[in-house]
Amino acid sequence: MLVLGLQGSPRRNGNTRFLLSAFLEAAERRGARTRLLSVPEADIRPCRELGVCEKRGTCPIRDDLAREGYGLIREAEVVVLASPVFFYGMTAQIKALVDRCQVFWARKYRLRLADPRRATRRGFVLSVGATRGKNLFEGLLLSARYFLDAIDAPLAGSLLYRGIEGPGDLARHPAVRGEVEAAVEELLAPLRRRRRLLFLARQDDGIGPMAAALAGHRAAAAWEVHSAGLEPAANLRPGVAEAMAEQGIDIGFQRPRVLAEALAEGPPDVVVALDAAAAATRLEGARHESWEVPAVEAEPPGRLRDALGRRVEDFLGREAGG
Repeated sequence: MLVLGLQGSPRRNGNTRFLLSAFLEAAERRGARTRLLSVPEADIRPCRELGVCEKRGTCPIRDDLAREGYGLIREAEVVVLASPVFFYGMTAQIKALVDRCQVFWARKYRLRLADPRRATRRGFVLSVGATRGKNLFEGLLLSARYFLDAIDAPLAGSLLYRGIEGPGDLARHPAVRGEVEAAVEELLAPLRRRRRLLFLARQDDGIGPMAAALAGHRAAAAWEVHSAGLEPAANLRPGVAEAMAEQGIDIGFQRPRVLAEALAEGPPDVVVALDAAAAATRLEGARHESWEVPAVEAEPPGRLRDALGRRVEDFLGREAGG
């Protein structure tokens, strides 16, 4: 599973960075793959209210958020928003990212598309503030809740520290490390209990992502589902995301992945081969099965989706009954 940290402090090595790094390191010790996105150092531009996201579910602004950030948010099963308090809110840098995630709000509420990981994705907030007022974090938490709802990562918890301003203040806090460990353990424990399912094909540009999305949509609480390719294409095939959208399932930000990247999530329990090249590949310690499905080039994406849906339902039924 991917734990994504969104670092919003303009200080490169400040207290917020320390807190987020400690959180991600605790996640790594529990087997998670982590990624820290330092928002102030990225090319993320503010929303221009062009209205395209409301109509199409996409943003025409081409920057690091469009090139990579949206995909990371969709891929992550835990999204951690980390920001110091600036005037009772989050920093301007991370607020720009939050505003640009209106794309996800539009896909969810306007286009009625469901993220396959929505049942298990969770959000978490880390913040520090210099003062000790009772309402210090209320503004930041309110914005964070709405942001996390838009990306289908409901707020599961927070660690908030008052009276933190000078360099190293949080590192000297007597309880912070224990509190981080406890929070990460509680957050990841249900996700770590799942089995891992990998759909493998040569290019991972059609049947693999569709099968993974269908399985995740139906059984994300029981299975951590991924797809990968032996020779992955650069992008999904035309019509694949649209075919899934017809069933209300959103894979619009997904990209083909190389096998090594999928294995970084952890060794799979079950590998489902979707073509001849994948069937010849064996992964030690995994149970293998092969599905006979039409080649992605041979059938319209909608028919492939339906054929894969029947196989996924059969697989999940067998596993639940066994």
